[in-house]
Amino acid sequence: MNPKLKTVLLLLLLPLIAFILYFSGILIINSVADYRPVAEKTAVSTEMPSVRESKTTFSILSWNIGYGGLGREADFFYDGGSMVIPPKDHYERYFSGILETLSSLDSIDFILLQEVDTFSTRSYQDNQYEAIGRQLDSHAGFFVRNYDVAFVPMPVFNPMGRVVSGLCIFSSCPVAQTEMLVFPGSFPWPKRLFMPDRCFLASRIPLPEGKGLVVINTHNSAFDDGRLRNAQLQMLKDYMEECLERGDHVVAGGDWNLNPPGYDNGQFASGEPAFSISVPAGKEDFISSGRFAFQPAFPTNRDVSGPYVPGQTPATIIDFFVCSPGIRIVGVKTLYNHFDYSDHHPVYMRFELTGNGH
Repeated sequence: MNPKLKTVLLLLLLPLIAFILYFSGILIINSVADYRPVAEKTAVSTEMPSVRESKTTFSILSWNIGYGGLGREADFFYDGGSMVIPPKDHYERYFSGILETLSSLDSIDFILLQEVDTFSTRSYQDNQYEAIGRQLDSHAGFFVRNYDVAFVPMPVFNPMGRVVSGLCIFSSCPVAQTEMLVFPGSFPWPKRLFMPDRCFLASRIPLPEGKGLVVINTHNSAFDDGRLRNAQLQMLKDYMEECLERGDHVVAGGDWNLNPPGYDNGQFASGEPAFSISVPAGKEDFISSGRFAFQPAFPTNRDVSGPYVPGQTPATIIDFFVCSPGIRIVGVKTLYNHFDYSDHHPVYMRFELTGNGH
């Protein structure tokens, strides 16, 4: 072969070889360091007082804070955008707004948060859980990891990098026990190396006469064909019914990544056109006689293929609560803020315990 031609071919092959070595190294590192959550149960105190008998009405809030990186100007590459790491000034404004919002809501009994980073490139290595805990200093905080990846290489020219993130419950009521349960199923290798490991967090609040109130925070799968979400709903249903069998009340909230029964794919009162997310079969029987709580007139989540444009960006409802029998929903409200600080809105509910449902 002509030496000059050989040199040209080698120069052409070098970038391809470097690319293959780069991604092979990432696969090896992430395979070795692959985080797989393990179900665990933690007793918070052996002498935990119960909620006073006169307290039968509670308040709860759920909010996916989008790691402080998905505010009004942001898009996201998994959904057709290009952004992963927001400009630092945007991140600081989003996260400051999240902290300020949560500080103004510190009278709420239970605050459920999803996509809370503790050491991630995309959120400038901030420990968001600790920062939020300082704002909610009258609450006890409980955190579990559901996303721990050494290095996410996508998008290629602006990789997500290191990710450590999870979900948490902040409670102003005494908590006797917390429990992390791991959802079944996952994406095939190697995709699963770079995706969250889905789980849910449950806290049991002791009530008089040995009963309890179980508060669940969940963040169900996205980007799947429905099979993962079906299995997750079945596990949640089984767990909630076990709680009911022992006489406990149950409230589950979070980012379900699917629409609740009764969702209307129309125009929201706030002006956004609505879109639907495929609903796995059987969700209507999620829990016997349970009730789904959401405010139909306002969206909880927006499309992130581009920045938010009022009246134009499609939106939907995927953040809501499921209440077991024996719970009366006093009121539910989406705290609409034009998606200023996250691609999700906080959802607030008041509820009353009326019986054990049996």
